[in-house]
Amino acid sequence: MKNTFLRVFLVVLFSNIVVVAIGLGVVDFIEDRNQVSADVLGDIGVTLVSVYEEEGADALTDQAQRFEKRLDGSIYIYQENGKPLLRPLPKNFNNNSGLDSSLEDGAPSPSADFRRSQFIQVVGSKNTQYLLVFRPNPTADFVGPWGIAFLSLLGLLVSSGILAYWLLGPLLKLQKITRQFGQGEMSARVDGRLVRRQDAIGNLAREFNEMAERLGTLLDSKERLLRDVSHELRTPLARIEVALTIAEDKQGQPAQQNYLDRIRNELHELDELIGEVLTLSRLEAASLEKKQIELQPWLDEIVSDVQFESQLRGISISRVGATPKHLNGDAVQLRHAVENVLRNACFYAGDGGVVEVESSVVDNRAVISIKDNGPGVPDEMLDKIFHAFFRSSSAREANSGGFGVGLTIAMRIAHTHNGEIQALNRPEGGLEVRFCFPL
Repeated sequence: MKNTFLRVFLVVLFSNIVVVAIGLGVVDFIEDRNQVSADVLGDIGVTLVSVYEEEGADALTDQAQRFEKRLDGSIYIYQENGKPLLRPLPKNFNNNSGLDSSLEDGAPSPSADFRRSQFIQVVGSKNTQYLLVFRPNPTADFVGPWGIAFLSLLGLLVSSGILAYWLLGPLLKLQKITRQFGQGEMSARVDGRLVRRQDAIGNLAREFNEMAERLGTLLDSKERLLRDVSHELRTPLARIEVALTIAEDKQGQPAQQNYLDRIRNELHELDELIGEVLTLSRLEAASLEKKQIELQPWLDEIVSDVQFESQLRGISISRVGATPKHLNGDAVQLRHAVENVLRNACFYAGDGGVVEVESSVVDNRAVISIKDNGPGVPDEMLDKIFHAFFRSSSAREANSGGFGVGLTIAMRIAHTHNGEIQALNRPEGGLEVRFCFPL
C-alpha cells in the first residue's frame, strides 16, 4: 500500500512539475521575445534625445526608424509637457495609464498598454525630461494569456490521461478477468506482466490467481466427490434390485409382493434423485457448447415429445408465437431446462388440462413462456420454488414423486446463458414460468 501511494504521489508530482515547467517556459519565452532590457532602452533613449537636441526632429526620426527596425517594435518619445516628438500613440491603446508623474500636471498625457509597452525616463542636457515608450510589433506577441492557459490545460489533460491509464488500466483488466471467472470460465487468470508488479495492484492480481486456483480445486473436488458417491450408491442399488427380482421369482404371498413393489419404486426414485443431483453438479462447472439454434423447430420438437408423453392424460399443449427465429446457446442444456418446466406444467395441469407454450421478443430478449391452468403457487413461494429440493405444500400433498430439483436445474441453465427465469400466477388461474435470454 505504501509503495502504491508513493507511486501515485510521484506521478501527480511529476505531472504538476511538467505543467508548471510548461507555463514558466512559455512565459519566459514570450518575455524574451517581447521585452527589451531596460539598459538597452535607456541607451537608446539617451542617443535619441541627444540626436534631437543636437540635430533636430528630422535626424531624430531617421535614427528612431533604425532602432525600430532593430528592435522590431515602435518607439514613441514625449517631452515633459506631453508633446510627441515622433508621433502620438495610437488611439487603440487602453486608456488605463498615462505618463510618469514627472510630467507637468494638466499636460496632455498619452495612453499606454502596460502589458505590451515599456517606459523609460530620459533626462536631456538641460535637465529636460523625456519619456520613451517602446511597444513590440503585434506579430511578436503571438501567444497571449489565452494561449498560455490553453497550453497549461493541454499539459494537465495529457498528464491526467497518463495517470488515469496507469491507475485504471490494470483495474479494468482485473475487472475483465473477474467477470470471465464469475461467468464460469474457470481457467481465467491474470497475465504475468500484471502479476509481476510490486505494488498493491500486483498483490491483488496474485491473490486473485491464488483464489481462482483454490476455487477451481474445490469445485473439481466437489464434482469428483459427487461422481464417486453416486457411483458407490448405484452399485448397492443395483444389487438390491437384483435381490428383489429373485425374491419376486419365489412367488411370495400377496402382502409380501406389495412390499417388494414398494421397495422397487423407492429404489427407482432414489436412482432418479442421484441422477438429478449429478446433473446439478455438472451444470455448475460445465462448459457450454453454444451455437445458433433454429428456435421455432427446436421448440416444436420439445412440445411434440412432451405431448406424446401426456396424451394418455388428455393434456393439450398449444404453441403460440413465431419469433425469434434464432437463439444462441447450448441446445442440449436449454432443451433440458424447457422440458423440465413443460413436464412440470403438464403434471399440475392435471388430466384434460391445457398448457400453452409461447415464444416472443421483448426488449431485444427472447422470451419463452410456459403457462398451465393448474392450481398455481402461493405468491410468497414464487421465488422459493427455484430452490433445490423445495416443493410447495400442494405439490407434496399431490404426491408428485418429484424431488424439487427440476426448476433449480432450469434456473441454473438459464443463468449459464446470461438469462433469467421467473414464475408468476396467472389472473385466470394457473402458473406461468417465463424464460428470458439475450439475443
